[in-house]
Amino acid sequence: MTEPKRIRYNTRQEWLDGRLNGIGASEAAACVGLSPWQTASELWEIKTGRKKPKDISDSPAVKRGVRMEPVLRELFRAMHPDLVVEYHEYDVLFQDERPWMFATLDGEILLQNGERGILEIKTAEITSKARAAEWDGGIPKYYHAQLLHQLNATKYAFAVLFAGLLDGDGGMQIKSYELDAEDCAEDRAWLASEEANMWKHIQNGTLPPQRLVLG
Repeated sequence: MTEPKRIRYNTRQEWLDGRLNGIGASEAAACVGLSPWQTASELWEIKTGRKKPKDISDSPAVKRGVRMEPVLRELFRAMHPDLVVEYHEYDVLFQDERPWMFATLDGEILLQNGERGILEIKTAEITSKARAAEWDGGIPKYYHAQLLHQLNATKYAFAVLFAGLLDGDGGMQIKSYELDAEDCAEDRAWLASEEANMWKHIQNGTLPPQRLVLG
């Protein structure tokens, strides 16, 4: 395994400023038309300085996720006492050949055999049958893109999505999914190619083509 390079920022603002110099994992779905929150054109506008990123720090969902993340990370540790889980809040990981493709992880999992993996934590409120269906039997497609990006940026062996699904009545269901890097090699290659094209559009200042997103 090729160890990723690492930049350590000291503050959230430094980290936010650094994110403008490439494509982060949470932006992967937007690059390929899979994000329900942002289009590729909107992402391009932000990366090229034509538009300021929207401040969503006061959103109730974002605040809830911030509060829940350390709780879920400790729950994961408690459920897997054989694993070492490291957390570096403002570390940005990337590979030399693609320094513009980077990831900041919710946790880094270290196995006893020396392999490293990714821990991605999510909190979601399940408000409808359609929302519940997104989590049944697999990873929601927009989060799947995020994990593929993280695997490309780090070259770690696997990724775990650990999610707390809130039912609106105070209850929570835990969902956990694992993605093996080798098993999704074809998907990772496709995403890397798509993101490379997006990065060219950002560097050249040319608007990326519009995508037809099918539900």
